Amino acid sequence: MGSRHFIITEDQRKEYAVGVLLDLIKNQDREFPVALEGGDRDLEPLFIHALAKGYVEIDEDNKYSLTVPGLEKVENLMQRYEEYLAHFDVYCAVDTEDGCFAFEKIFELDDEDWEDFLSDERFVDLRIAVAWFKQINPADFVFLSFLKENRFDTGRSGWQFDLLSGLLWGEVEKVIDNAIEVGKLGYVSEDGQEISGEMVLQDVITQGAKLNAELHAKEDDLHTEDHELRNDFHDENRYVVYESYYDPFYISPIWFLF
Repeated sequence: MGSRHFIITEDQRKEYAVGVLLDLIKNQDREFPVALEGGDRDLEPLFIHALAKGYVEIDEDNKYSLTVPGLEKVENLMQRYEEYLAHFDVYCAVDTEDGCFAFEKIFELDDEDWEDFLSDERFVDLRIAVAWFKQINPADFVFLSFLKENRFDTGRSGWQFDLLSGLLWGEVEKVIDNAIEVGKLGYVSEDGQEISGEMVLQDVITQGAKLNAELHAKEDDLHTEDHELRNDFHDENRYVVYESYYDPFYISPIWFLF
């Protein structure tokens, strides 16, 4: 942990970056003419990649438009984002010693107190460890986390260059390098039994899935017209619970498309 070992390939960087562009075209009605202007000129390598992959085509107005595969890629990205928030964000703050989750208190705290509570040093972020355990590319989780935090702020000057910058993707790699490894979670119990990191994570994943289901049910009970929640857990677009996630070895097939 802390030593550099994870590398995002150049093709994977482009796939992530192109996903951001396709989402802009599909969901935010952003238009990009073939003759890119200003800062958009930095996006040319990404559109060349998107054309080669068949995600976009040039329409009669000489603008980039999404093809069916491009639309499918955007849909897959949104599904991953929803799955990430609905099923994996809960592992961002876990007290491994007491076996509890910060999210157990999410409905009891307002936004400011919630952020302070999350930063308590007793909580550790196990999202990357969960990704490794489930054999999901951990860069997917960090990329989606960056989306959630608006790190790809396409409304500010210079965002186009940053989308291609090695600095941005180096940050993703650094997050993965510094994350807790599965093996580091192991310990020896008071009776001398050796508990592996994999065993610990199996339990954490199972308990996290059950907590998610409880939180969804509680939100459904609380969310009425005359009762405003102090803190949001999941909006209606992410209100999906799969009992399959009770199984720590379950992996949704959406993580292996594109």
